Amino acid sequence: MSIRVFLAIWMLLLYWPARAVELRFATGEFLSFDFSAEESSGEAKAPVPHGPFVDVVQAVCTHIRFDCPIDLVPWRRALAMVEQELADAVFAVIPNHERAADFLFTPALIDSSLDLYAHRSNPAKGWQPEPGGSRELHTLGPSGTANLVSLRLQGIATAHVHLEIDNLRLMRKLDAGRFGDGMVVMNRNIARRLIERHHLRNVREVGLFEEVGYAIAFSRQRVSPEKFQAFERGLEALIADGTISRILQRYRLELAPAAREWAARSASEEPCDCLLHGGLEEHGSDVHRGMPTYCPVVARQPRYGL
Repeated sequence: MSIRVFLAIWMLLLYWPARAVELRFATGEFLSFDFSAEESSGEAKAPVPHGPFVDVVQAVCTHIRFDCPIDLVPWRRALAMVEQELADAVFAVIPNHERAADFLFTPALIDSSLDLYAHRSNPAKGWQPEPGGSRELHTLGPSGTANLVSLRLQGIATAHVHLEIDNLRLMRKLDAGRFGDGMVVMNRNIARRLIERHHLRNVREVGLFEEVGYAIAFSRQRVSPEKFQAFERGLEALIADGTISRILQRYRLELAPAAREWAARSASEEPCDCLLHGGLEEHGSDVHRGMPTYCPVVARQPRYGL
């Protein structure tokens, strides 16, 4: 091979665009922080992923120069895509210790709440069953919300949880009186949006069920530690410089204090691995006993934590 041909090939390889590292995300329609339906101009046009978590993911991926496609699908399919290793990550989720063996979680970026909703004909003021009575709770599942509801009902033989495939169907059934004296547990943000958007006049807000935090979950099977750490470092940098706070403020949301605390910790500090913090120790809600508040694997539960 002549030196001229060699140099031509070398120059071609030098300037050949490198393929970006990819992280594929999945998210569900009609979730707590999904605003895709509001951006769609007609039923014939498929909604485009839109919302605070979408903007956060895109900002971090731009910062670390990763290619990050986002699939907007029904929630059950979004979760299945990650479990079947068809996607790398899913959002927005409520982190919990039980799933830490399968998922790596970012810190909870947004604090919110799960509230109770009932039909207007139901006078109940809380979810606890009356003496001699029972309580049926309905929620989206499988989901972090369903996991939390199940935890709260442990040991209460007269309280049961029932799963539905999407939030809109849940609220429409409640509005139609199909749950009788049963109640729905749902994120406050999406419940209020659905009630207003679909004129669900027979649905009333009962009160708080549990405070929660929402994060991004990465598959341990599909995402290497290096990829996850790269995303974490990018997220940490954008929290530190105020970018993430500005993104959330566009949606009238605030960055969770625990996420700010996590980003502010010393760069030289060893990363928190929650599985090493007494994984067999008893824990309540989503707060592990003795767990640092910035630990990315567990959502902070200030009201119901230990």
